[in-house]
Amino acid sequence: MIVIMIGLALQAGGVKGFSHIATLKVFEECKTKPDIISGSSAGAIVGALYALHNDSDVVYKAFSDAVRKFLKKQKSKPEPIMNFEMVIKESLYSLDEYYQFFKALFGKRKFSELKTKLLVVAFDIESWKSFIIDEGYVVDAVLASCTVPGVFEPTYIAGVRMLDGGVLSPVPTFELKQYGVDKIVASIFKESVPSYTTHMELMLTIDAIKESYIIQHELSVADFVFSYPVNVNWQDFNKYAEVYENALNVARRVKDEFENFIRR
Repeated sequence: MIVIMIGLALQAGGVKGFSHIATLKVFEECKTKPDIISGSSAGAIVGALYALHNDSDVVYKAFSDAVRKFLKKQKSKPEPIMNFEMVIKESLYSLDEYYQFFKALFGKRKFSELKTKLLVVAFDIESWKSFIIDEGYVVDAVLASCTVPGVFEPTYIAGVRMLDGGVLSPVPTFELKQYGVDKIVASIFKESVPSYTTHMELMLTIDAIKESYIIQHELSVADFVFSYPVNVNWQDFNKYAEVYENALNVARRVKDEFENFIRR
């Protein structure tokens, strides 16, 4: 009997990462699961939670509970002076409280304790390359993958400064290729390029265009794509339930097509 290995790549994207839980829900409804998961940033959070629990409902509850607690804490704090502080400082926030968010999710669990093989992708500042983390403490790996440039200070893995995996590998499909999977499924967000009226908005638009080209390249090796139209900003975490419900409706519309794909 030939065993087909299925890999699942989860895109970076803040609150939009709740869409990935819908992808995992449809996997379960089709009586299957990925053999290996790769994720950047929010994709790493969802991927790690699923690799730990192997249950999409548990993933949703754990992630949403953590987000609600985080939002409650943030309400009592003054906002940084964005335009000024982004110029004079390397980052807007320290990693201390950010680390606590991930520690609450993963504790001291190691990759060796996970139920599904997991590849967490971060960006190595020293070599300017994507870096695969698949050993050690899960909390350290996911924190590194979620360290948004300019928002949080870089963290360290093996003595090397790391930033958000979405910098260079927003949809880490090629990382799955390296591990020899037979079929690659990608879970992504379908976004329009933002318009602009100011110089700052123009810079953001250019970044979005560059990212879209990277994603097109990454999807060239994907065999099936769950694509979710998500029109929220990555940091609008108060909209997590809306993002998930909308994504679940989309995912279930392609459920039959996906089931045929995995049975081929």
